[in-house]
Amino acid sequence: MKHDVSALPRRVHALGPRHRGARVPPALRAAIAAYARDERAGGASCGAIAERLGVSAESIRRWVRTRLARDGMAGGLVPVHVVAEAVRPLTVWSPTGYRVEGLSVAETAELLRRLA
Repeated sequence: MKHDVSALPRRVHALGPRHRGARVPPALRAAIAAYARDERAGGASCGAIAERLGVSAESIRRWVRTRLARDGMAGGLVPVHVVAEAVRPLTVWSPTGYRVEGLSVAETAELLRRLA
């Protein structure tokens, strides 16, 4: 979806001088985030988008990330399926030169304690 980029900088400029912590109304923030998301998908950097619109690059990053999370597209929890990993044989080299293979961590620790 293409957005009317010409109106966005005018709307930002109408808010007055931009400085750290200057507020942007939620409707304008959402419009900027939608535009920035499309531009980012096309390969534009947050810095270039921010310069074009008159806001900081960090604001662009944060607004796009927040918008994606709200839309359920990023930043949210997703289901994870845990599968048992095959147990690989453990190989340990001790500082004194012993090499131990194929034992569990507990068995290796006990063996190295006894050898010390």
